[in-house]
Amino acid sequence: MSSQRNSEPETGKDSVKPFPRSRDAILEGLDYALQPITDIGTGVVYGYEAQLDNGDCEDAPTIDELLDDAYAEGFLPDLEASLFAKALSRFGKLRTAQGTKLFFRIDGRDLGLQADPRMHLTELVAAAGLQNNQVCIEFSERLQHSIADATQHAISDLRQMGFLVALDNFGRGSSELRLLHDVSPDYVKIGRFFLNGVDSDPRRNLFVTTVANLAHVLGARVIASGVETEREFKACRNIGCDLVQGSFVARPFHKAASAKLFYDHVREPGAGHKRRAEQDRIRNELLQLPTIGFGATMTELLDMVVHNQEGNVIPVLDENQEPRGLIHERDLKAYLYAGGKDDDTDTRIALDFPLRSFVRACPIADIDSNADMLLVTFASSINSDGIIITENFRYAGFLSATSLLKIIHEKRLQEAQDQNPLTRMPGNGAISRYISETARKGTHDRHLCYLDFDNFKPFNDTYGYRQGDRAIILFSELLQRHVSGSGTFHGHIGGDDFFAGFQNTDQTDVATRMLALKRAFRVDVESFYETGHRELGYIEAQDRFGTTRQFPLLQCSISILSLPRGMVIHPDTLNDEISELKLEAKRADDGIVVKKLVA
Repeated sequence: MSSQRNSEPETGKDSVKPFPRSRDAILEGLDYALQPITDIGTGVVYGYEAQLDNGDCEDAPTIDELLDDAYAEGFLPDLEASLFAKALSRFGKLRTAQGTKLFFRIDGRDLGLQADPRMHLTELVAAAGLQNNQVCIEFSERLQHSIADATQHAISDLRQMGFLVALDNFGRGSSELRLLHDVSPDYVKIGRFFLNGVDSDPRRNLFVTTVANLAHVLGARVIASGVETEREFKACRNIGCDLVQGSFVARPFHKAASAKLFYDHVREPGAGHKRRAEQDRIRNELLQLPTIGFGATMTELLDMVVHNQEGNVIPVLDENQEPRGLIHERDLKAYLYAGGKDDDTDTRIALDFPLRSFVRACPIADIDSNADMLLVTFASSINSDGIIITENFRYAGFLSATSLLKIIHEKRLQEAQDQNPLTRMPGNGAISRYISETARKGTHDRHLCYLDFDNFKPFNDTYGYRQGDRAIILFSELLQRHVSGSGTFHGHIGGDDFFAGFQNTDQTDVATRMLALKRAFRVDVESFYETGHRELGYIEAQDRFGTTRQFPLLQCSISILSLPRGMVIHPDTLNDEISELKLEAKRADDGIVVKKLVA
């Protein structure tokens, strides 16, 4: 159950009078809108958050005020159970893909006390024709102020019933790290406070990155909640968030007809050659361990252990084939062999013990994760046997520590073979593959940039090759700083020639970045000259014909070739266009030229 959000529902309601604050009046006056939560890579709808709407009247009490009144009057648990039924009813009317989830936020105060009706949600879920694993209970920042042993036991009981658990607005409270440890949520939602400017604020970016890494180590998925701009969205995707929610994706809606299966503008461009190769490495190393269902019996589990002696861990999946954790064989042995002399009695007690009690959290990552990020996730976990790998959130296999190290080793060898030895940037082979792939892929706008120094030979002759190498390294560092993020590529062709590529972005933005790079290089490289040469603004050296003349201080020329969406071109033709444009840039007064090919 959610407090009022910044985004307004798609269909407004007529103004209403302030609510009388009785249980029935509150229940009748409140209504739910549903906001999509999508896969951050594919745009496919993963679930919906039920968000409470209390009308448009200015003097209407806020959701939190109504909950406070309900708590003070003693009917908060009953109210929230009734609201849950209301949310289920609205969710049940949607045309959704199998396994789509409902995220329902509850206040959580006094959860599990005095025959709490919130502990009997299973009956309501069954009446709605749904499964418990389709419902995620969100706990807000209020929980940290009221959590007690009874509350923790209640949350554990809800998980035993098959419900998923999420921590909402993570990071706003002072003790939420303890909540993350104690509750072991399935999802961690990072709210608007930290996502506002995450693309431009290094501190916010570092916080979200740290939380995402920590959540993945603990086996939780990360939801970027409250994303409003494309830049914020791309930053969250680069950081490694799994799911995204907010006005950038879609606003909350009341009408069932507004539901979609996916959102095109969220869909990430197809993986490049390098990324596909890394996915293939991971896929080839996956262990296809026998799995068991979250609702299985101890007898079924023990039978599996007996007949599968090779593995020491068993992945546990729910009805939607999503992982819920691991069962370690050592835990089973410690439990089964802990009994006394009465073997029959101990055996019966052991078999009656719920299987779900043995499920441990395990690091989880998607198959399109960067191998280096997988290593960080694994290294940060304690006593982990490996990482559960998913594809589209469903179980794909188990990656052992040995296999992960093998993948990293192969990746390092490949990088060493395909990088410039001076700058450690992708070399000619990677650049050629990028150009070939760009030429034949017309699914979005593409921009190819060729960059090289002006008057580099006279500088080299005057100051020596060591200083020339320093200038090249300086430019490579500036290039990587100005060309970064999703949909970008940079490489070092050799000598003073560099390359950059952009996908699915605006030509104006590309030109702005290139101009900023050009200015930064012109300013920074001046420090490589002697004071006298800086004051004159030139050096005297021999040209290639042996004639002594004046040469301006180092700059770079930049040519930008843009290919519109839908255009496919032969790689050789594309290389010819780039070569011609390079010569034009050398002749241009400002050292930069832009050309857009016509489909």
